[in-house]
Amino acid sequence: MTAEAILKLSWIPFVTALIGWLTNWVAIRMLFRPRQPIRVFFWQWQGLLPRRHMDIAEKIAELVEKELLSQHVIRAELERLDVKGYLDGFIHRIVREKLGQKLKSIPLIGNMINDASLGMLEKAAKDAVHEEIVPMRKRLADDLEGHLQVKELVRDRIEAFEMEQLESMVKAVAAKELRAIEWLGGVLGFIVGVVQVVILLWVV
Repeated sequence: MTAEAILKLSWIPFVTALIGWLTNWVAIRMLFRPRQPIRVFFWQWQGLLPRRHMDIAEKIAELVEKELLSQHVIRAELERLDVKGYLDGFIHRIVREKLGQKLKSIPLIGNMINDASLGMLEKAAKDAVHEEIVPMRKRLADDLEGHLQVKELVRDRIEAFEMEQLESMVKAVAAKELRAIEWLGGVLGFIVGVVQVVILLWVV
């Protein structure tokens, strides 16, 4: 085989590398585009994510509900929530800033309102509320579990995403991986080209 023929064969790996890279590049773009169906003769063409948007939303919602954020998980977290400190602060503000000011403005009664009497009132309110924290938290958990539909909530949120927004989210999360897939196509294409050259040299 002449040197000119060998030189021509040496281009094969680079051509196949370009084809491999371009094929993967097009395949990744076809995940998102075209966003609207395009009919080519008898074949309708649309990007995978736009075409399966609703199905993807349904599957993700099922996964979130079953594996990540079930109603029982939310209930357990709510029942573990320590609201005592928040309620104590709330009662303190109500008694000192709201109720105390109003009581002091009432004739005769206002003269009997001081820090000590407000402190007693605040303590009585806190003691009463503390007794209700556990049953109140249970009622809230029951109500939340009965009304919160995790699957429907997640599905509706995903279905509401515009395709531009969904594409940006996917690319933001998997930008490196998508780029690696493109380059992998080029590397595999180059290897295929080298194998072709070796076979041609061996045959000839």
